[in-house]
Amino acid sequence: MIIPEILDYLEEADLEDWLTAAFIENERQLPLDHLCTNGGFRSASRIPDIWMVELTNRTGKLWNGRFNVEFSEERRNGLGTEPGLECQTGELLFTLDTETAEVTFNTDTPAFFRHQERDANVLLS
Repeated sequence: MIIPEILDYLEEADLEDWLTAAFIENERQLPLDHLCTNGGFRSASRIPDIWMVELTNRTGKLWNGRFNVEFSEERRNGLGTEPGLECQTGELLFTLDTETAEVTFNTDTPAFFRHQERDANVLLS
């Protein structure tokens, strides 16, 4: 995802708010399809909720960050049935290149996305 306007906001105090708005505006480019499980797919009829965008490392030209996302995943329960919806909640990790305005998402690390149900189970044990 490339967001050229971001370069104008790098030194602004509200950069994280601006990033939140940019992610919401470009939500179709988020890698949510990779987060679906068991043959599910991202629901096209529901807009994801994005919050708590945070830049965790602002050193060098590559800045790292994260944010929370909640989206609806559709699953088919059998032939000819309407897809069922399941809510997925987790954290996305990203890198912002401050020279090219490119945002890439880290899909290689296990921390890339944490399902709400799994986190709840960890807290209960």
